[in-house]
Formats: sequence, structure tokens, C-alpha cells
Amino acid sequence: MTPTQCPDLEVLFTELELGEGPSLAHATSCPVCSAVLEEHRQLEKDLYRLADPLPPPALVATVMARVAAEPPPLRRELWAGVSILAVSLSAGLGLLISNDRALSHLGLGLASLISDGKLLALDLANGGSALWNIAAGPITAILLSVLFVCLFGLKRLAGSPPPLTEA
Repeated sequence: MTPTQCPDLEVLFTELELGEGPSLAHATSCPVCSAVLEEHRQLEKDLYRLADPLPPPALVATVMARVAAEPPPLRRELWAGVSILAVSLSAGLGLLISNDRALSHLGLGLASLISDGKLLALDLANGGSALWNIAAGPITAILLSVLFVCLFGLKRLAGSPPPLTEA
């Protein structure tokens, strides 16, 4: 629409906001202005329909009441860590208790740790050498995996440390 078609168009929009004036009377007789006015009303109606309405005031209260009524969810990660720790400790203790020789070696190792730490280090080195020499790799791998599963289960139970900004 160009200003040469209808010179009263700008005045029409100004008077449309006021609600009265001679340009509104002109719009009833001018087909161009009445079409523009109708298009403007349709656009206003569409924009009003697209407006984001506010939620009802009771919505926050009802949502908070429902949240307060529900029990807090159990931490799935906590129970996964507990189960990993329980299974790995029971497997390790079962292996240790079922084997008398392993139990006696544990007692000897603990006694040597208490009596002399140097001897324990030498015993560990000799034990590692003996395991290497007799190709007891699978047994060592199983025992190490049980140890690592226990440690990772404990780490999972403890969780991650808080960030330095919160500490």
C-alpha cells in the first residue's frame, strides 16, 4: 500500500488507538482503508491468541503440595554401590575363608607387617616373583579384580568430592 492510494492511512492508525476521529469514519467509506483496518484487527487477534498466558496463581501451590507429598526418590547409585561392595567383599572373604592356606598366609603377612615392615616388602617381592615364575596370572588377575571392584565400590559409595567453591 502506497501513500498515494490513500493519504489518510497514517491518521487512521493514530485515531484507531484513540477509538474515535474522522479517519475512522473515512475507513467505513474507503475500501482500501477498511481492508487495511480489518487486516490490522486480524493481526491483533492473532497476536493476542499467540500471547503466552500466565499460569493460574494456584498452580505453584498445588505443584509444591504434590512435591511435598511424594517421598524423595532413593538414590539408585547408592544401592548399586552397596551391592557391588557387598558382592565383591563376600566373594573375597569367601575365597579367603574357604582356603586354609590363604588364611594362614594372611595371618603370617599381618604378623610380619606388625613385626617388621621391611620383611613384608621382601615377602611381597618374593611372592610376586613366585607368582610370575609359576604362571599364576589368572589367580592374580582374579584377586586384583576383586580388590579393584571393592575399591571402586567404596569410591562410588563415597561419591564425588564437592567443588572447591563449596568446600
